[in-house]
Amino acid sequence: MKLSIGNLPQSLTDEALEKLLSAYGKVEHLHIKRDKITKVSLGYGTAEMADAEATKAIAALNGKEMEGKKLVLVNQEELTKSQNDAAKKKGSPAVSKPTFGRNQTSGGGNTGVQRRGGSRGS
Repeated sequence: MKLSIGNLPQSLTDEALEKLLSAYGKVEHLHIKRDKITKVSLGYGTAEMADAEATKAIAALNGKEMEGKKLVLVNQEELTKSQNDAAKKKGSPAVSKPTFGRNQTSGGGNTGVQRRGGSRGS
């Protein structure tokens, strides 16, 4: 089962999180999401464990306070399903495409850039 883990303290290392989770079973994969430039934790990550062990970890650690923050552990499949269901109820697609320019309904390459004047120097 893939776990989504949120509200992690920024000082928490991969090793410390793995040690915390390994009390409930073998951690197959673990990743804390970090800023690409500063390498500072973004406060969330994922872990993979066997289903029964992951269920135990969720029951024990979800809501547990660590360094003043309450951890959030959920089954990734359930989280994704609930997000998709919420998007369907709102009537919007789960993934929307960004729109650029002023008028996307008229075909023809409108980039939203306005040019003034007839020459480059003006």
